[in-house]
Amino acid sequence: MAKTADNKENKTLPKKDPEKLHEGHRAKMKARLLETGYAGFSDHQIVEMMLFYVYARADTNEIAHRLINHYGSLAGLFDASYDDLIENGHLPPNAAFLFKMIPGLISVYHDSKCHREVFDNVEKLKKLFEPYFASLDHEELRVACFDAQLRLNSCLVVNSGTLNRSNVDMRKLAEIAINSKATSIAVSHNHPKASPMPSPDDILATKLIGETMNNLGIKLLDHVIVGENRTISMRETAFIKFFD
Repeated sequence: MAKTADNKENKTLPKKDPEKLHEGHRAKMKARLLETGYAGFSDHQIVEMMLFYVYARADTNEIAHRLINHYGSLAGLFDASYDDLIENGHLPPNAAFLFKMIPGLISVYHDSKCHREVFDNVEKLKKLFEPYFASLDHEELRVACFDAQLRLNSCLVVNSGTLNRSNVDMRKLAEIAINSKATSIAVSHNHPKASPMPSPDDILATKLIGETMNNLGIKLLDHVIVGENRTISMRETAFIKFFD
């Protein structure tokens, strides 16, 4: 019973606003967002606005500050698990669910936007892959499949873990390319909190992927590596000879 009481005490609820004193503040923040976008907004102000839709009439500033202080950043908040947001973030389920929707929603939006674009240069490929790795703390290999006009058919995860020629799931990679009716592909993986410079294993794995795709009549366009502060193209930097 003591634990239940402690949990109730730990739930930091926003202050009630019976006289609607904060409605003007909310209106100003919404108007500013519509006019300037997120430029100039701090992490806690963005969280504060999101909480408007959880707490209909309350001051959400204090709870937003607490969340950013606890998780360190907006990314830290979004990356926390649903259970952690409830247990350690002291949020109600609706708020925890709202924050967990965001990272996945970003990827869905990115996918939808990318399907209209023609990926005919290295810079476009870099911009295609970067958002998928923004919040990952582990290595992941993705493959983007393109039609004959270099429009995106799909961009899917092949496997997770440190990249080398022995742990690339070549069967899954081939199945994704074939099922996506790809005439060409690009692969990408990330180096979390590290330089994007390819390792010897990265180069060997890329050669194996290129050979496998070549045998299927599918062209490997590039291998993009997303690092902590920059992204490189293995084709552009000539780390490997591709099948041209």
